[in-house]
Amino acid sequence: MPKVLTPSAHASPSLGDWREPVTLRSSRRRSGRSHRLAYVFITPAVVVLLGLIVGPLVYSAVLSLYRWQLTQINTAKAYAGLANYRAMLHDGLLGTAVRNSVIFVVVSVSVELVVGILIATALTEVTRGRHLATSLILLPMIVTPVVAALIWQYIYNPQFGTISQALTLFGHQNGLDVLGSAQLVLPGFIVIDIWQWTPFAILVFLAGMLSVPEELYEAARVDGAGKFRILRSITVPVLMPQVLVVLLFRTMDAYRIFDTIYVLTKGGPGAASETVGLYAYQEGFTYFNTGYSMALGVFILVTVFIISSAYIRLLRRRQVF
Repeated sequence: MPKVLTPSAHASPSLGDWREPVTLRSSRRRSGRSHRLAYVFITPAVVVLLGLIVGPLVYSAVLSLYRWQLTQINTAKAYAGLANYRAMLHDGLLGTAVRNSVIFVVVSVSVELVVGILIATALTEVTRGRHLATSLILLPMIVTPVVAALIWQYIYNPQFGTISQALTLFGHQNGLDVLGSAQLVLPGFIVIDIWQWTPFAILVFLAGMLSVPEELYEAARVDGAGKFRILRSITVPVLMPQVLVVLLFRTMDAYRIFDTIYVLTKGGPGAASETVGLYAYQEGFTYFNTGYSMALGVFILVTVFIISSAYIRLLRRRQVF
């Protein structure tokens, strides 16, 4: 009976045995070259961004350690250490500005969240004309803050403004001076912010609601759940990542509000509408206390960083990022 030749265990591998490893090595080389090429292309943009963002931040932090005024640009800067930051602890006007900023952020962002969820829920029930309604709702967000301030300046005008004219229909002949009242000016700015930025919350919440499977709502309706129960038990829990995203962006933006208040009242009457961002601007460009203004800028940066870090931590727990 003839012998059957079997391959030896020590036989050298054939060309086919080496083909796959060689292909893998060549693909890894190509991948490594493409990655290095990508870094080469992105490096100039990163350098420019670092120069435009990190450079001014570092310079502002360094300048906050000096006692220097903008009018003394040709004189040497006097090193003050942490004196500007210690002065912040005893600055009563800064405390008023922080209080106004906190009130503004808490009230405006809370109302925007609630109203945004309610309007987005109503829009999900609309079958015809939803796109038109969404486009109309987004119009205030498209308007620039300065233009929005001028619009509301007319609305708040105590003589011929819309609110004063409406009050005359109810027998109130004296105009309502919202921007000139220490009690009404901050609520007036909160109304402006709600009008302009609630559409952002509506847009984000509507996108989240439309992504929820319809089977969840159908099962809840079969179980006899009403609209409020569905909103509380299904919609709001599903929208928690979107809620945190809106909280993150709107809190940072509302805390740094400047343009609308500067155009309308410049922080008045008195300090009733003074905010942290506006106060830092006035210290730097009205009173020319550049070192103290830079310290206020660092304070704003640190507080915004702490708030945003807390929100981002919550977002990561929700596995959004």
